[in-house]
Amino acid sequence: RFVNEGNSYNDFVSAMYKSHADGVPSIPAWLVCDRRFVREYGIGVIHPVWQNLGYFERKGYLKSAPTLAALAQKIGVDFRGLEETVREHNHYAATGVDEAFGKGSFALNRYNGDAANKPNPCLAPIVQAPYYAVQVHPAPIGSSAGLRTDGDGVVLDAHGKPIDGLYACGNDMSSIMGGLYPGPGITIGPALVFAYRVAMHATRSRADATREAVPA
Repeated sequence: RFVNEGNSYNDFVSAMYKSHADGVPSIPAWLVCDRRFVREYGIGVIHPVWQNLGYFERKGYLKSAPTLAALAQKIGVDFRGLEETVREHNHYAATGVDEAFGKGSFALNRYNGDAANKPNPCLAPIVQAPYYAVQVHPAPIGSSAGLRTDGDGVVLDAHGKPIDGLYACGNDMSSIMGGLYPGPGITIGPALVFAYRVAMHATRSRADATREAVPA
């Protein structure tokens, strides 16, 4: 483990990169669970309850084994390390306190967890064979880099001056979040807001230009 797995995907992937850069191979990472978890919650693209796990295994998406040691061999990790990690995890599931990374200690964690699972909605023991693993790779769904703009989406030049008639919004615009992730929709929300502001500013600018072109 290298992160609170209940955190947002943004925090998860940031931790993947940091852990990997610090010398602990984390790209790709592996999500490990047991049969009960897969049946009740699914994993990755596999939905809960009605499942054809053999199909996903044949495609190489899902790995399974009757023991943790055998699973470790399949996914290429140290079996002693995996077994010890699962033992620690199961202890935290019993006490309800993740002493390593605080999983379940944040409101977002608990919201996405299972309220019926006690004492921590984000922690359940990994005990029911067979055991499963899915590989996780980092991938972009948005960008924090882009063209600098003013509050109306007008693109600024290298000196911070607006470039008349040039606009940007969405992923083409430098994110107002500066690489942070305060909550869901943080790429869509600003894109909608600034698309509206761009449209309003462009409409006003065109109307002003038309009035100036009409002789008094």
